[in-house]
Amino acid sequence: MLGKKVGIDLGTTTTRIIVKGEGMIASEPTAVAIRDGGMQAAVFGDAAFSTATDDAQFHLRRPIAGGEIVDASSARWLVNHAMIRAAGRQRIFKPDVVIAVMSSLQGGQRRSLLEAAALAGARTAYLLDAPLAAAMGAGIRLSGPNGHLVVDVGAGKTDVAALALEGTVSGRCLAGHGGMRLHTCVADHVRAAHGVILDAATIEEVIASLARVGPHEERTLEVSGSGEQGERTLTITSTELNACLDAHVRPILGALDAVLADTPGRLKSDIQREGILLCGGGARLEGLDGAIATATGIEVHRDSQPQLCAVRGTGYALDNLDVLKRALMYIR
Repeated sequence: MLGKKVGIDLGTTTTRIIVKGEGMIASEPTAVAIRDGGMQAAVFGDAAFSTATDDAQFHLRRPIAGGEIVDASSARWLVNHAMIRAAGRQRIFKPDVVIAVMSSLQGGQRRSLLEAAALAGARTAYLLDAPLAAAMGAGIRLSGPNGHLVVDVGAGKTDVAALALEGTVSGRCLAGHGGMRLHTCVADHVRAAHGVILDAATIEEVIASLARVGPHEERTLEVSGSGEQGERTLTITSTELNACLDAHVRPILGALDAVLADTPGRLKSDIQREGILLCGGGARLEGLDGAIATATGIEVHRDSQPQLCAVRGTGYALDNLDVLKRALMYIR
């Protein structure tokens, strides 16, 4: 096969692209700047922000929210630009494409993505549910009958799935429940408790420095933000974040309980023996692995680069397209 093989992890905040034989070639914000009018044009990723700022004719759009497609038009532009980045504008041979998506993505949105890939010049396009992609990317072999449990915590959603025989045995998807919701909760708390608005980068710093699930020695961090009297400096403690962390973790543990309850006993024994895979960008939250292990009594393994599991899994899937044809939604 002479065409390129392209994998795309279409995340709420970040789109990652991998090409077989080249590795990961891009990790860009899931954003496009679109100019409407006589000649429509669009700019993808980091460049979209500067273009929308510098040129009033371009409007910044975020096509994915909570793991779902909320703007089909800009999603089509996004897929088109991802394909151009991976395979170029002028192609003699059409590429095969695998796109990782939220497991509960609705049929109409799935068809829209497949059609977008076809219009962008894909020879064949496949959709791969995020838990399957993440498991493959973490090196789990799904072809056998053994059961595996994946917790994939993204920016806009959390996918929990028991897997076996290249498919999902039981699963729960928390659409809209991910790292962005935790960020919003922390920002709202600081505004309500301290009367200060923090920018996104400072919220990231607060969570990275202070957020700790479970018992811990209190930490503090001095940050600056804007208040009624202008710029203010304040000290935030880690214990202040407990309510936000509890609201973030409880639904994940509830989804885990539900998935385990729906998993056949034989597969559950496999999971208890092999452990739970924790992946996605949200897996980096300190103490989340311990909280899951305590709640389930099952050992938790966190990938060393959890945010890259899904895109690596699309790369693995590109080597197994015959399996995808049997098991997954695709278009050619």
